[in-house]
Amino acid sequence: MSIALPIVQSSPDLVEQLLAEQQSLSAVEQFSSAHDSDASVAPAQARYYRSLMPASPPGPGQQYSFDVDLDQCSGCKACVVACHTMNGLDEDESWRRVGTLTIGEFESPRIQHVTTACHHCEDPGCLSGCPVKAYEKDSETGIVRHLDDQCIGCKYCTMMCPYEVPQYSERLGIVRKCDMCHQRLSAGEAPACVQACPNEAISIAVVNIAETEFAADDRIAAGAPVSTITKPTTNYRTEYRDIAENAAPQDIGVDHVAESHWPLAVMLVATQVSVGMIFIERFAATLAWVSGHDHSVIATRSILLVALLIGGVGLNIASLHLGQPLRAWRVFLGLKTSWLSREAVVLGKYMGLLSAATALYWMPVFRDYLPQSISQWISQWIPAWAANLTLVIAIIVGAAGLFSSAMIYIATRRQIWRSSRTLIRFMGTAVVAGAISVLPILILSGESRFVCVAITILGLITLAGKAAWEWSVHLNPNGRGDVYDRRSRRLVRQSLSRLARSRMLAAHASLGLLCVAAAATFVSPWTAAAIAIVASLTVIGGEIAERLLYFMSVVYDRMPGTFR
Repeated sequence: MSIALPIVQSSPDLVEQLLAEQQSLSAVEQFSSAHDSDASVAPAQARYYRSLMPASPPGPGQQYSFDVDLDQCSGCKACVVACHTMNGLDEDESWRRVGTLTIGEFESPRIQHVTTACHHCEDPGCLSGCPVKAYEKDSETGIVRHLDDQCIGCKYCTMMCPYEVPQYSERLGIVRKCDMCHQRLSAGEAPACVQACPNEAISIAVVNIAETEFAADDRIAAGAPVSTITKPTTNYRTEYRDIAENAAPQDIGVDHVAESHWPLAVMLVATQVSVGMIFIERFAATLAWVSGHDHSVIATRSILLVALLIGGVGLNIASLHLGQPLRAWRVFLGLKTSWLSREAVVLGKYMGLLSAATALYWMPVFRDYLPQSISQWISQWIPAWAANLTLVIAIIVGAAGLFSSAMIYIATRRQIWRSSRTLIRFMGTAVVAGAISVLPILILSGESRFVCVAITILGLITLAGKAAWEWSVHLNPNGRGDVYDRRSRRLVRQSLSRLARSRMLAAHASLGLLCVAAAATFVSPWTAAAIAIVASLTVIGGEIAERLLYFMSVVYDRMPGTFR
């Protein structure tokens, strides 16, 4: 049985239509062809923002900048929404913010809004501070861009930028910031914030870098940090003179508890304790030599081993602060400009030298267990003085590492972290915690009573002095100081009082324990050592609390509206 199939005959019209469609361009190709063939084609919205864009790109010695007409800014935050949407930011992330100024007398003030984003500074602090070179300043446009794939999430740029521009993303583990929609600019299109402003308050301008000069007290807006720090390029203009003379941010005096950076706090204290211990060990050896007593080599070996363990634990805990710890090997890239790079490299060298010194001091203990050929090689090629020399070099390099640690925060130019305050804190911790931490080891190793008493007195004096200084400068609600000191103390009194009490309680408890330990040396060395160990742990805990206060109570000048 056969089945007859219908025969479909194609008409000439259908064939021609299919051939025509096959030869035609796709929608993407048509769009590309139109742009290539017609130079006059521009983005659909160009007629609305053409006057807000420069006529030509920057030339030599010039760069792009934001130009803001304060008289036109209504505070509607359309620019904030556009920036957030265009860049796909997280819910709590914002690259552009709007603040408020109050102008005139308190009884009848006038309100002025200020929109702010990255100022694409001439000397950007984020770029110079980044340890992995995750920032670049475009040589043609002057735009400061963040390279997401380079970032390790150390957040140091958030400290180095006085305008709080870089924003850390917990989801991504990196920092991100405004890049002036550089891809749009390269195509002749305005950034999202410029297009979105209904009052045309934001525009893009070209500035001559050589003509940008700042006096010592110049600020781009009321309440903002001084402009000499990073030389911002954003221009805020207004026809009202009283904005510059009588304006104040609406959130002036409103301070919030800053991030604790607890891994950094632990790392800083641990490395300072480590360096302090080996310094005090050499000091104890000198005291023993001067007083005619023998210095215990067992004490030296034990102190070096403990210092090595404490320093190693501290440096490993520091990696918990990174959002992308697997990229941390790049930290040396910013060695020329970043104190964070210098700290990482120098402290790494210190740990290497301390490991070598520890091995050299412990080598005689294990020499009898080594093959005779290796033991003879060690005796022939490693002189007896190599251990002492390596230890002295380790102390010098360690001190340089502690100085680098202090400069990380001094370089931010935050007044509360100035050098006279930070160096006292950091070096004081090294001496105080170092002296008290070596004491139980000296006692147990049979060190002379003269040396033990001297180290105890040193610990008591330095701990009492440091605690008294901290109270008078940072914690006393009636203490003197500048406006930053008063703001910081108010923050401590209102929000950090429990942590401050814990810090002072630890200091007082340590002083009492040291006195008891000193008395116990005349009764039982084991009892004295046990009490000294408790005193050491209490001191270290108190120093960590002090370092947490250092981070959490910092206050500084801010752009209006950046308080979160």
